Amino acid sequence: MKKTKICQSKEETYYIKNKGIPMGCKYCLKGAKTVLFLNGICQNPNHCRWYCPISEERKNKKFTYANEIQINNKEQLLEEINLTHAKGMSITGGDPLFEPNLDKTLSYIKYVKKKKGKKFHIHLYTNGLNFDASIAQKLSDAGLDEIRFNPPKDKWAIIESALEKGFKVGAEVPVIPSRDYINNLEKFIYYLDRIGADFINLNEFEMCVTNTDSLKEKGFKLKKGTIASVENSREFALKLINKIVDKVSIKIHFCTIIAKDYWQLSKRYLRRAKSIKKPYEIITEEGLLWFAQIEGNGEKLRKFYDTVSEMIKNPSKRIKFENNMIKLPIKDMIREEITNLLQKYTLKAYIVEKTPFIDEKYAQTTEKVPLNVFMEEKGYNFD
Repeated sequence: MKKTKICQSKEETYYIKNKGIPMGCKYCLKGAKTVLFLNGICQNPNHCRWYCPISEERKNKKFTYANEIQINNKEQLLEEINLTHAKGMSITGGDPLFEPNLDKTLSYIKYVKKKKGKKFHIHLYTNGLNFDASIAQKLSDAGLDEIRFNPPKDKWAIIESALEKGFKVGAEVPVIPSRDYINNLEKFIYYLDRIGADFINLNEFEMCVTNTDSLKEKGFKLKKGTIASVENSREFALKLINKIVDKVSIKIHFCTIIAKDYWQLSKRYLRRAKSIKKPYEIITEEGLLWFAQIEGNGEKLRKFYDTVSEMIKNPSKRIKFENNMIKLPIKDMIREEITNLLQKYTLKAYIVEKTPFIDEKYAQTTEKVPLNVFMEEKGYNFD
């Protein structure tokens, strides 16, 4: 009997051939999902609180975020959705279905569906502790497209309350590399398959600032050469999938940390960068913004600015002078006549790379390289 093939995507996720991956994951991997972090409030259940990766700034706090941006109302959420040209939204927390959060969750789903239309895909994460048939119906009425559970073993049965409500039903859980956990996970997948759930999404186990001590106390180690992957999580996941792939019909998808921390983020950055890019900036493959920046004496900067403004096309758009800094396109900065001016006025020039945000509170400089170093690396002769 021919064994079912397990495929690897270019984003380093794994799935079963001819079964594909959940719709929410498809949009995420394209950077086309806005992540609505409702708040950090949940029941703090025993089965997952010890490895919870939520930061101290968010955990148990009532702040709401759309992607990386703190928001205060639905209109700001819609603005971020539009700015990133999102095709969908995921709702996470905390637990969006925890009783204190439920009304807010339903309200956000209804609002976004009204503004973006029925085709705009919304999925939601929950531990299931607060879930029942009544909540399932409310979510269906609001327009939810997909729900993902991570319940303790004694709450598996609540998932059946979500079936046949008009949205896709599945689970999303970490792959914790311990024999007991994997044995229980295998049983969970069989259970999901038996009740007719649509999918299970397995996540590479993550070690981060907030859970490092707890994970190390339990004997877990950071995988060498990575910044967040727990040792053996990927190996355990692939071994489990290979073991059961021909025994179940449910859709199985394994998502690695590099898929979440690089592919999803960079593609979302790319979508936002295209919306906010200024004429003097260029967009990198990672969705970051790149430009030249001149610093130095204010009077000399003014003279440099006035001279260069006469040398480049559309200077009102392509050169910016504020906060005692000049910003201009890199391709103009490396022109010989402009680098000569730089030396004439003894000004300092850098090639700057930053994250794509309008609000400087969120925009981070990821790299700032002196111009001469940049030119040497690219093979230009600065002299």
